[in-house]
Parts: sequence; structure tokens; C-alpha cells
Amino acid sequence: MKKIIAVLALATGLIVGSTETMAKPITVKADKINDLAKQNTYSGLTYLYKMLQQEGIPYNCFYADNPLYYRKGKPEGVVIHETATPNASAHDEAIYFNREWMNMYSYVHAFVDHNGVIQMMTPNYGVWGAGPNANNRFFQVELCQENNINDFAKSINNDAIYVAQIMHRYNITPTNAVHDGNGTVWSHSAVSKFLGGTDHGDPDGYFAKWGYSMDSFFDLIKYYYDQLDNTGANTGTGSSNSGAGNTPSDNGNNNTGQTPNDNNGTDNNSTDKVLPKPVGTKILLHDALIYDGNGRATTEPLKKAGAKLTIYGDKIIKGRKFLQIDLNKYVVASNVEGSLRHLTHNAFVYDGNGYRVKVGKLLRGIDLRTYGGAVKIQSSKYYPIGLNQFVKVGNFK
Repeated sequence: MKKIIAVLALATGLIVGSTETMAKPITVKADKINDLAKQNTYSGLTYLYKMLQQEGIPYNCFYADNPLYYRKGKPEGVVIHETATPNASAHDEAIYFNREWMNMYSYVHAFVDHNGVIQMMTPNYGVWGAGPNANNRFFQVELCQENNINDFAKSINNDAIYVAQIMHRYNITPTNAVHDGNGTVWSHSAVSKFLGGTDHGDPDGYFAKWGYSMDSFFDLIKYYYDQLDNTGANTGTGSSNSGAGNTPSDNGNNNTGQTPNDNNGTDNNSTDKVLPKPVGTKILLHDALIYDGNGRATTEPLKKAGAKLTIYGDKIIKGRKFLQIDLNKYVVASNVEGSLRHLTHNAFVYDGNGYRVKVGKLLRGIDLRTYGGAVKIQSSKYYPIGLNQFVKVGNFK
């Protein structure tokens, strides 16, 4: 996926990835490459925000203002990408995407090379990587180009271990989707072929350069996933050098308070022990993630707007107000209570499909209550003002 290519920006249908001119395949059999890969130790995981802190670079958190929720509340599988940028390391790509994602409308969960994995953000939210039919379904990982077979083997080993760990964490069984569009392990090429909304062909051309294929890479993912399945995610594996047994935590940005970890963000020191008496019921007016008592997002299914919530009180966590809806379960209060925004332009009201609702025009100069953050409908951003009622963001101060 070339950084410089134009990217479609259709709602959440943002795409990264690019086909490349196929190089002449080298004469190394794919199964031998997997054998070579397995001889390597896992190079480890680096969190982008920590790396940037050390380098004195601001972290431009993708999901703080653009939370893309999975259609089933968690990822259903993975899309494998390849950068199509020779000589660019995972570090180079991570720095570039952190700086430019808001200009080029593309982002992924992680970059991988022979030196290791750089996780850009938590997989608890979707990214803009493979078009509108995939972005709200899959976590997405970019493999960087290498220039020799040994580094290539190291890179795919790191990639396979990381993908296996994330799949294990979300209880996603690896099945190969590249031939018929049914499965949990996808290439960007398979998304183009079976789901549409994108036309890229990576990583097929890059893999072919090394005499490799998505089928072989799937086998490598499955190999490490089965080790996790047999031994448990935190107990190590039968291979002393694979490193597959150490499931990554999910720190995406400590500054937002949205840093779920591998036990769904719970902390036994801050877990509610007894459910208080209810104080009332409220209607949820913006889709909402479920947080624990520490203000960290869990993998609980997304609560949809319109849901009736029993409220057991409120709590300020890291300067942010939450409403308790169950034992150790919270939603951000603004999704229920809203906040006032000043309308600076006359505005129409739209439904969830982006069609104008026949309720007249809202006149500028009023303070209008909106709920939660902005949502994308078609290609525009809106604030919810009620159930299935939205006003364009540009009409507010």
C-alpha cells in the first residue's frame, strides 16, 4: 500500500494498499520459508504512543475523534496488507501515518518488519484500511517490504505471531478467506475480489517476489494460533523461541483513557464489588462502548442508540463523567445526557441515512443539545440531537 496514492474517503470506506508490479519470484519454496521463519524469535511489540513519547513527537490519536465501531462489537478477522514502499521500515511508516493520517484518510492497527511490530492503536476500534465493506469488520496489519530472504522470513514470523495473538484474544478461529471470501484471514486482494469497495491487490505481488503466498502465510498464522490454543495465551508455547505465548496488551493512547487491555480493561483494585441501587432509567442517544471502572473500553458488545439503560449512579474517571449501567460497566455520560452546542447556521435535520427529515429548519443562534461525538453518515459528519435525528457538524460553532 503506497502512502502516496490517492485514497477513497467514503464514510468509513477509507482504503490503504496498492498493487505493485510483480517482481520475478525467487526460487525458494514457500514451505521452506515458513521453516526459516519459525527459526526466528519474536522481535516484540512496541506501542506507538510510547515510541513517540521517547522521540518527543506528539501522538495524533486516530480513534479519539474517529471511533469506528465494529458491526458486531469486536473484530471478525484480519486483513493482511503490504506497504509497497521499498526500504521503509515499520518505524518510518508509523511516523508517517501518525503525522499524515488526517490528510490521506488511511490508518491501520499495526506495522510489521523484521525488527518487530509497532501497534498504532487498540484493535478494539476499526481503522481506515480496506474500504467500507471491511473497515468495520476486521483489524488490519501492514507488512513492510524487506530486501533479503532472511529479513523477509523474520518479518512474516513477527506478523504471524502478532496476528495469531490478536485473533486468540478476540476468540477468532483462523480460517482462510482468500479463495472464496469465507473466513477470518483476508488479504487486501481478497477484500477487493469478494467484498468490493477497494481495488488493491496486496500482498500477493510482494509475496510472489519471494516465492510465497497468502496460503503459506495463513499456515504460519494457524501454526502459532494452535500453539496459543493448546497452551493458553499467557503461559508460553511449546517453542522456546517463538514468543507466541505472550499476548499483547492493548494500549493505544494513555491520554484518552481508552486503553483496554487483555482482561477487558478490568483492574481488580478498582472493580465494583456490589451493584448500587438504581437511580432511574435513561435512553441512550448515541452508540456507546462499555467501559470498566477504570475508564477503559472493554470488549463488551456496543450499546446501540435507543437502548433503555438502568442507571446506578455516575463516576468521574480521569476527568470524564461516566454513568454506571451494571456491575463494573459504564458508558460515557455525554451519550445519554448530551451537551449544549451553539448553532451558528440555520440547519436541517437528517435521519441516519443522511436524508432530510421534514421537521422544519433549526434557526441559528440557539443552543442545541447534542449527544456524544460526531458520527459519519455518507461523506458528512453529524451530531446526534435525538433518536435518528442528526445535524451537520458544520452548523455549530
